[in-house]
Amino acid sequence: MNKAVIFIKHNDSKAKAIGDSIMKFLKANGVKTSLDDVDADLAIVVGGDGTFLGAVRTLNESCGKEKDIPPVFGINSGSLGFLTETSINEWEKALKNGLEKGFNIEKRSMLEVHVGKTKNMVLNDVVVTRNSVARMVDFDIHYNGEFVCNSKADGVIISTPTGSTAYSLAAGGPIMHPAIPAFLITPVSPHTLTNRPIVVADTGTIQISVTQDPEDVLVTLDGQIGLPYKDGDKVVVKRSSRTLRLVRPQGVTYFDILKNKFSFGKRG
Repeated sequence: MNKAVIFIKHNDSKAKAIGDSIMKFLKANGVKTSLDDVDADLAIVVGGDGTFLGAVRTLNESCGKEKDIPPVFGINSGSLGFLTETSINEWEKALKNGLEKGFNIEKRSMLEVHVGKTKNMVLNDVVVTRNSVARMVDFDIHYNGEFVCNSKADGVIISTPTGSTAYSLAAGGPIMHPAIPAFLITPVSPHTLTNRPIVVADTGTIQISVTQDPEDVLVTLDGQIGLPYKDGDKVVVKRSSRTLRLVRPQGVTYFDILKNKFSFGKRG
């Protein structure tokens, strides 16, 4: 590895101190570092999941269509940190092992989202909700052109397996293993008891159309970018041709992360 780009959570003194230490460590090991040049062999994110998602968005926008984004290694300086898996006490050991033996990389699917004439790529989810007024959204969902359902709910979430542990989980959706080639459609507080989350193959295309009162509807990407829904728009979601390469700690499985972060399945 010749060069790493480092993303640090803004206004976080702990994250900045860790970032400074990482740059010194990498320099001592012959690796150049930058805080803004994404033409790198590795991207390191110091912060929480929000910082991680913002870094992935920046990498997507900066690398263009021709180049793959570099593998992304998350170091958690916050509390939960499901994407930023490595703790602040383990980053040096993890980087040293990676430099000496190679990094453990796991591929994660991403979404390509069209809202009107705009196109964006997201890692976790796309959410359609009211922007401010506490009223339900009435929308139709199609999959590969076939009508799936009409839903009256506070909103709907389309997520990747990676995003299944984010907003979708809080809305009652299932946890999906990241290796599953699927999308998850999760209604938010549906007004019909039979309206439940549904898993569909990621080889298809999902289309969402707001059928009543489209004003004041917002499409949110990865919880960070908000796009206004305009009358006549359609939200079209499909699997992106770009795949995120996530650096995982050696010897740590997905179920280890669930246990450590969510106390999932722990005895006693």
